[in-house]
Amino acid sequence: MKPLNSPLDVGLRVLMLLQEAFPQHLDLNQLVLLDHSLLHSADLGGPESLHPAVPIRAGELGIKREAIEAGLEVMVRAGLAQAGVGDGGIEFWASESADGFTNLLETEYASQLHSRAAWVVAHFATLDEQSLRSALSSVAKHWSEEFTRVAEEELY
Repeated sequence: MKPLNSPLDVGLRVLMLLQEAFPQHLDLNQLVLLDHSLLHSADLGGPESLHPAVPIRAGELGIKREAIEAGLEVMVRAGLAQAGVGDGGIEFWASESADGFTNLLETEYASQLHSRAAWVVAHFATLDEQSLRSALSSVAKHWSEEFTRVAEEELY
């Protein structure tokens, strides 16, 4: 069993994002980009990142959608998140139970997760998808340059 990036871990991260964004509804694409920003907040000028700054982290975006869907399923089944059809397709939001549940979490990780979610939502949740992708694209370009530099150092 892998505790990091399991459906429960991803679901908890998404729930924190939905709770911070409440009453705003977020679609799957927004959640994928916001979750990535939550984990790698330092890359975007925010607080220290929750996950390490490995050179190939831009590749995480390619597999994140499936993990977010699995995490959302856990949270919807638990009654902590809700789903419905909105203008942009299927949208998600925190249920009334979400706040009470997340307030019960007292670990250091949960505290850090909550503060990163608040920062991400304050800075990026109101951006349209194209603007958010643009912000992440500039960071991904930097990651690509880092990866190339690391690969060249390994050759010599």
